[in-house]
Amino acid sequence: MNDTLQTATTEPSMSENAQLTQWRDEAAAAAAAAASEPDLRERVRDLTARALHERRMNLRELREIVGAITSGVGSGLVERGGEMKEGLKQAVSGLDDAVSSAAQKVSYTLREAADHGREFKNNELKASLEQLRDLETQFVDTLKQTASQSGGKLKEELDTLSEHLKHSGTRTGEQVREGLQQMASGVKATTEAGREKLSDTVSTASDRLAEVASGVLAAVSEALKRQSDRLRS
Repeated sequence: MNDTLQTATTEPSMSENAQLTQWRDEAAAAAAAAASEPDLRERVRDLTARALHERRMNLRELREIVGAITSGVGSGLVERGGEMKEGLKQAVSGLDDAVSSAAQKVSYTLREAADHGREFKNNELKASLEQLRDLETQFVDTLKQTASQSGGKLKEELDTLSEHLKHSGTRTGEQVREGLQQMASGVKATTEAGREKLSDTVSTASDRLAEVASGVLAAVSEALKRQSDRLRS
């Protein structure tokens, strides 16, 4: 998987639409055939992880992947019949597991780049941090959108579940907050250690280190602040 967040600007191609259909069909088959709810969670987690691995990690595709798999799960549960609530809950937990794992990889990649003083051009770091910060919102909003496109018991249960996650939070949100906070702490520690090793006469290197750290910490601080404001809204 390409562990960076990319901003997409083009419409899905025919091949991309075919891939989404395949993931939706696989999710439907998994939901219809799962022998138990924990088994469904594992199947959905593995399918989502594979889909995220095969595609670049960007917000448009994240929404489409989550939407396709959620829609497929709903169709499979309807086909299977019986109680839908617990199956849907476990399937969404599987989705959350996979997305939170992807968020962890992305945050680690960004932190590693920042720790090594990599230069980010055209606000690349800031944009990546903001996209990472918004993963939880995108995840929950996609569930709500899928609910609006559904009907009957599926719509009812998805609405209830998405509202619950909006207020209680998700593992994805926890991972994002932890990743951003660790990045801030890590950059501070790296900066302090680096400054201790620099000679007092190497003023240019010292200034450059301070500049990189300042930019990274400002971007992290802004991302955390915006996420906090969103959670309070």
